[in-house]
Amino acid sequence: EPTGAGRSPGSPMADSRKEADGTPVFEPVDFSDLHDLIKGAQEAGTDKDDPVAAALELGVQETKRVAAEIDSHLHVLEDESVGDYVDSFQSFEDLHQEIMATDAVLEKMERMLGTFQSDLSTISDEIRMLQGDSLQMNMKLRNRRALQSLMSEYVSSVVVSPQLVRQICDEEINEAYLNYLSELNKKLDHVKQQEMQKLPSCAQSAPELEKLRTKAVARIKDFLLQKINALKKPKTNLQILQRNVLVRFKFFTQFLGEHHSAVADEVKAHYVGTMSSVYLKQFKTYVSSLQKLELEYSPTKADLLVNNEGQSGGTAGRIWDNLGLGRSVQLKDKGNVFSLSGRDAILNELEKDPIIAHTHKDKVKYYHEQLFRSHQMLLMDTATSEFLFLNDFFDTKGDHALFVDVFGKTTQFFLDSLEGFLSTCWDSVGLLLMIRIVDFYRKTMQRRQVKCLDSYLDALQLLLWPRLRVVLDANIISLRKACQQNLVAATNTNPHLVTRRYAELAASLHALSSAESSGLPDTLTQPLGTMQKEVIALITSMAARLDGAENSLVFLVNNYDLVLTVFHERHLPRGATAAFEDLLREQVQKFVESQLMRYYPDLVMFVKNTEPAVANISESSIRTSGAGQSPPPGVDVQKMEQVVRNFSQNWKKETDRIHQYVMVSFSNFSNGMEILKQVLTQLLLYYTRLQKVITKSFPQQPPAFAHQLVSNTTILMEIKQYSRSLV
Repeated sequence: EPTGAGRSPGSPMADSRKEADGTPVFEPVDFSDLHDLIKGAQEAGTDKDDPVAAALELGVQETKRVAAEIDSHLHVLEDESVGDYVDSFQSFEDLHQEIMATDAVLEKMERMLGTFQSDLSTISDEIRMLQGDSLQMNMKLRNRRALQSLMSEYVSSVVVSPQLVRQICDEEINEAYLNYLSELNKKLDHVKQQEMQKLPSCAQSAPELEKLRTKAVARIKDFLLQKINALKKPKTNLQILQRNVLVRFKFFTQFLGEHHSAVADEVKAHYVGTMSSVYLKQFKTYVSSLQKLELEYSPTKADLLVNNEGQSGGTAGRIWDNLGLGRSVQLKDKGNVFSLSGRDAILNELEKDPIIAHTHKDKVKYYHEQLFRSHQMLLMDTATSEFLFLNDFFDTKGDHALFVDVFGKTTQFFLDSLEGFLSTCWDSVGLLLMIRIVDFYRKTMQRRQVKCLDSYLDALQLLLWPRLRVVLDANIISLRKACQQNLVAATNTNPHLVTRRYAELAASLHALSSAESSGLPDTLTQPLGTMQKEVIALITSMAARLDGAENSLVFLVNNYDLVLTVFHERHLPRGATAAFEDLLREQVQKFVESQLMRYYPDLVMFVKNTEPAVANISESSIRTSGAGQSPPPGVDVQKMEQVVRNFSQNWKKETDRIHQYVMVSFSNFSNGMEILKQVLTQLLLYYTRLQKVITKSFPQQPPAFAHQLVSNTTILMEIKQYSRSLV
């Protein structure tokens, strides 16, 4: 029977026949399904000739054969295995002995580890016990240290050591002495505690501490009085001595205040008395040195807008004074009472260093407000330094009482000096500058957050503002009296001296006030308004007493123009210039009309008289009218012809005369040029009105004399020529 025939390579038998290393290897084969199939086929009585049945039968036989081979092979393998085992028996015996020995070793190690575990448990218990003991010992240590600290502090607070006695009684007073005194201060404070006074130890040390306190107070008192007396020495820099010496020992005053208030008050009183006299003396000396630098001639009551109390004597003398011819005082020595003239530059120098008199070897002179700024600047800086020192050294906690005691005499000296100066002061510009200076220094002190001079600065303002009002009222009264009593007069049409004074004064006050705020303060609004009314009344009165209406008009125009010129130079606001602008405009219009009436009276009067007669004739009626050459009623044709002829013959000559008169009449060239333009423009308007009257009077055909009319273009060319010649 062929083996392997008809088997596929992937059949179970093929796989079981594979060899590895020459030894056949059989894999297990599951025949259960096959037996089930065979059994099923047999039970069904399958025909033996059926190919499927034959195949199955053949498979069964093959299976039996393979099973027999496997069984035989297993017997062979079993025999071989038994032989191998017999051959390896000694090895197994040795392995068994080794395993038994190893097991014994492991058992011994187990017993040792058990012993170690028991020992570790015991050690852990001991460690826990030691930790508890350590915590208890640590707590005891902390308690003992706390007790030691308390006991040490108490002992150090009670026991008076010989070293401390020697330091307090014998050591030199310097910065190290502060430490000794601080230690004594702690002991004294400790003994003073009510709960400590009952302890025997405190009772024993109290007398010794009292002796040390008395000794320390005496030594501190002598030391402070000595340092305070050093402030009296001439040329001593007070601030350096205060800051570098006294402030370093400010604890001394605190110690005296706590342990001997009477001595503390004595030291404080001695300081107040010393510094009060020192400051008063120094400032008196400084002010006296500054007075040598003041302008020699200060303004007097004669320096009002109008001098109603002339120094030359009599009415004639007053007139000469008010014309500026009565005195020969040099302006450079007297200064300018009404104009700023650069005096407002001081407002940009308010923080500059004070003037040092002995360094000014040249002959520079100062206005009073410049000297006022200098000594008030020095006073403000000194007061600030002193207030801060008192607050630091005597621990005043911002209280002003001690400062007032120290500086009271000095501030009163300045108030008395100012009051004496103001009683004879008639310089309103200087007064307002001083007010501005005080306002600035008040704000400076506010920025420094030092209010010790508030009451003093208030007192200065209460002296300055009323005096300024007195001076302004005196100027107003001088204007009023001059107007009512005709104390001043105009000798020509030029601006009057009083007008210039007023313009300068008003502009100065406006400029100084506007620089500080948005406008005039209420304290100046009313007097300046009244002064304006009075000066207008005086100018009008002087103009009325001039010969000729034209001279009066020219005088008014020149004076109003001068006021506006000064106001505009100072850049005053519209509210300050409006009244004079209206007055100037009104007087210029009157002057223009007066000039036309003077040089073209026929033209002006004819136009004014004839215009009503032709006023109802409209342009349309002129074009549609069929009337002849008869003029309307009320129109004088002969006069019309005369006016036209005279104008055509004389207009250039008369215009030139107007030009010459205007140019010599007005002191302000620009103003005169503008007025001339207005005169010529008004002349052209009158002439244009004349032409309309002629047109309405002769609507159909112009009259024969119409060819003599001068064209408007010709007149305009002439006006332009004058304008170009005036540029």
